[in-house]
Amino acid sequence: MATILESLKSISDRPIPQSVFTTIAIKRDVKLTDDATQEILLSKPYRLAMADVMKWVADAHNVRQADVQFDLLYSTRQDMKNAANAIYEELEDDAFIPETKTKFGYKGNKL
Repeated sequence: MATILESLKSISDRPIPQSVFTTIAIKRDVKLTDDATQEILLSKPYRLAMADVMKWVADAHNVRQADVQFDLLYSTRQDMKNAANAIYEELEDDAFIPETKTKFGYKGNKL
């Protein structure tokens, strides 16, 4: 059976430092060495940890190691941010960022 750490790592194939998982686990009160049971995977702490990992991956810089490059498309980054934000909103977490839309347009006949 997979551990919580293995489950969180499977969110992205991008290399994520162990310290990121450790920090998220402490923040969300999740034990990385526990088995990833269905009950845990549906729990609020795990889902928030999963959202934190998605947000970290979406915000991470592109990386090149030797001849291997890890980069994400802008659309993939946005999808991950939106998925994480949806979890934050659903679970009423402080990390939720409401969407703001900026209106652009022409007003008047002289600028």
